[in-house]
Amino acid sequence: MSFVSFLKSFFRKKEPVIKDNTFLLWEPCSKSHSEVVPGYAKYLRDLGYHVSVLLTPQRLKEGLFSRYKDDNITLNKLNQKEIRRFFMKSDLSNAAGVMVTTVGKLCDEIHFDESYSCFNKKTPRSKLLFVSHEAKNAVDAGLWNENLITLRKLNYKNAKSVVINPHYFGDVKITPKNKEVTNFITIGAIQGKRKNNDLIINAAKELHERDIHNFKITVIGKGHLKKLPKEIQKYFDIKGRLPFDKMYDEIEKADFMLTSYDKNNPKHQRYNTTGTSGNFQLVYGFLKPCIIVEEFAALNGFDRGNSILYRDNEDYCSALIDGINMSEEDYSGMQEKLKEYEQKLYIESLNNLKNLIGLSK
Repeated sequence: MSFVSFLKSFFRKKEPVIKDNTFLLWEPCSKSHSEVVPGYAKYLRDLGYHVSVLLTPQRLKEGLFSRYKDDNITLNKLNQKEIRRFFMKSDLSNAAGVMVTTVGKLCDEIHFDESYSCFNKKTPRSKLLFVSHEAKNAVDAGLWNENLITLRKLNYKNAKSVVINPHYFGDVKITPKNKEVTNFITIGAIQGKRKNNDLIINAAKELHERDIHNFKITVIGKGHLKKLPKEIQKYFDIKGRLPFDKMYDEIEKADFMLTSYDKNNPKHQRYNTTGTSGNFQLVYGFLKPCIIVEEFAALNGFDRGNSILYRDNEDYCSALIDGINMSEEDYSGMQEKLKEYEQKLYIESLNNLKNLIGLSK
């Protein structure tokens, strides 16, 4: 290659790979929500598309697709500026469509029409699918669009959406219950505002005081042992923020997913009304039964057959004891029930996407 050709190649504007029957999958959020991308890619692949993935390259380096290998998925290494430049330039006449997995990064999640301004004016709107992670403000303003995709059925003012739940992460290991020490796992900062960490800490204290020691609590997220009471520090394994491949490893080694939503906390109500939690996608994908307050269970597909439910905060420790004492056989049965729900959710989601794209016509 001549020097001139090299320079032309080096300075050529980067564009995503588009083959025959390509659907572009764009996650415009550079810091969060990328965990939904493999699951949405799986649905598009099952519908026969070549999938061209667009997201901040660092997420790929963190092993987002480390368990999901498919020759018909292209992982582009474009930054967000290059991605936006492409969408403004191209009319997408050579692509089947685009799914934007966080529409809130293109608009204020109230005036959704603003999102179209991020695309070439000639791009048919019918080719653009948007995923919303929070419906409250738009519903309150009377501007919610029922063709928007949500991860779960909405439970707010009778608002409707297209439910497509992404919970596929690739070739993951479905593991049995640990024999000696029950491993509870929680995702998110130990001091986070979106969950009630006092529930977890107080439960660990109570277990210790009741001379129950055959458990551990793995924390994936920020936090420090020094902030915990000294007598219970030995039960916590705080991993910090992990790349996706390492997080997948930790989830496979765990037994139960800990949630700690407080039904009396207004900030937690979004997990039962207008939004959802990424933790639930991990529960479905890895078949890890969760500990969850009864009031938040049904809407997210959890019952006493596939999860451990508790009614009030004072029952939280008892829920953990139920997990510790659960036999391997009963645990396996719970996983089977969880798998039944996961498969039902997958089929419903796939059909919803198929109908939204228009393949059923």
